[in-house]
Amino acid sequence: MKTNCETVKNSLGAWLDGELGHADAEEIRRHVEGCPSCSGERRRLERVQVVLSGVLETEASRVAFEPFWDGVRRRISEERPRQARLWEWARPAFYPQRIAWAVPVAIVFLLAIFSLVQYAPGWRWGVNRGNVAAVDSIDGHGFNVAVLRESKTKTTVIWLFESQEEDDEASGEPTAKDPAF
Repeated sequence: MKTNCETVKNSLGAWLDGELGHADAEEIRRHVEGCPSCSGERRRLERVQVVLSGVLETEASRVAFEPFWDGVRRRISEERPRQARLWEWARPAFYPQRIAWAVPVAIVFLLAIFSLVQYAPGWRWGVNRGNVAAVDSIDGHGFNVAVLRESKTKTTVIWLFESQEEDDEASGEPTAKDPAF
């Protein structure tokens, strides 16, 4: 530590309180003994310290600390409700820095749920709906199309056929047993 008056004056309070290491304290002590300006500053600080400690001791003797310590002991020993303990435990999760993670976590969670349908066959929102088959029929200009969709094996069957009912009704002839195609 380089000892000049400015450095010593900045460190005098720490030196008087005993907060400096042995080597630094010894260097400041030697400088203060040889420098009248720093020695005067030391005496001023010691007077301020004596006056403050006298005032604080006088005022502290008037203050009743026993009710304060009783309150501290009571709060330490009292049982808090479960909700209060749970909130104290969970509160750090709601700090702004941690809430910023909630959005990406929610997105990943939703993507995982939606992808389960694709990667886990038969799973749809936690309920196995089994095999579902549906038949759709479309009629257009005398040609009919029937579509069968089966979900478990992902099979689709398409039938194309001509409507013979309209022709038979108009001519009054019985329908033929031969296929239309």
